[in-house]
Amino acid sequence: MNAPPDITDADLKRLDAFLGSEHVPESAMDVATLEGFLTALVIGPHVVMPSAWMPWMWDFERGEQEVEFADMAQARETMGRIMGLMNRIAGAFARDPAAFEPVFFRDAAWGAAEWCEGFLAATQRFNADDWAALWRLDAAGALGAADRAGMIMPFLRLGEASGREITREEGNARRWVDAVVPALAAIHAHWLARRPTRPSMVTRAPMRREAPKSGRNDPCPCGSGLKFKKCCGQAPTVH
Repeated sequence: MNAPPDITDADLKRLDAFLGSEHVPESAMDVATLEGFLTALVIGPHVVMPSAWMPWMWDFERGEQEVEFADMAQARETMGRIMGLMNRIAGAFARDPAAFEPVFFRDAAWGAAEWCEGFLAATQRFNADDWAALWRLDAAGALGAADRAGMIMPFLRLGEASGREITREEGNARRWVDAVVPALAAIHAHWLARRPTRPSMVTRAPMRREAPKSGRNDPCPCGSGLKFKKCCGQAPTVH
C-alpha cells in the first residue's frame, strides 16, 4: 500500500480555489469548514465512510447537489487533496492532539467561525446521538473538564450565529479561539478511550498521474476498496 502524499497549505489553497469554482455548487464548503467537518469525523465515535459525508462537502446545506469534474485527472487530484487533508488531521491527533494546528491559526483567510460551523455540522449529521450524549455528560460536569464552560462551548460561541453574537458583545473571541484545540484534545481522548480497537481513520490517497487511467468500475480514488461508482462516484459526477 502506498503512503498518502503530504499535503501542504499550498495544496489546500488550490483545493479551496476548486471548492469555489464553477465546477462546484455555491453551497460547497470552503477549506476552513471542510477541515472542521473532517476533524469531527476523525476524532468522533465511529468511522463514517466518504460516500456518506462527501455529498455534504459539495452541498453543505442539503447534501444533495453534485460536483462536475472536468475529467478523471481533476477528480483524482481533488480527491487526493481531500484525503490528504483527512490524513493530516488523523496523523496530528495520533501524534499529539494538543499540538494540532487548525488552518485558521495559519492563514487569516480561513476563519475560525467557518471551521467551528463545519465541526458542529458533522456532529449533528453523523452519530448525532453519541455526540448529544457526550455534550450532556459534559454539561453535567461528569467529565471533569478543566474549563467549566465545557467542551462544546468554543464551537457554539464561534460556529453558531447566536453564539457569535454573544461573543461579539462580550468581546472575548480570543478566549474561544484559544479554547478550540484543548476542547478537541479532550473530545479525542473521550472517544479514543471508549474505542480502543477503533480502525484508523487514515485513508490511502490516490497516486497522482498525468493522464486519466480509471473509470467508474475501477477502485475509488479515496482508497475505500469499493468501485468508484459505488463509493465517491455516488455524489460527484465526472464529465
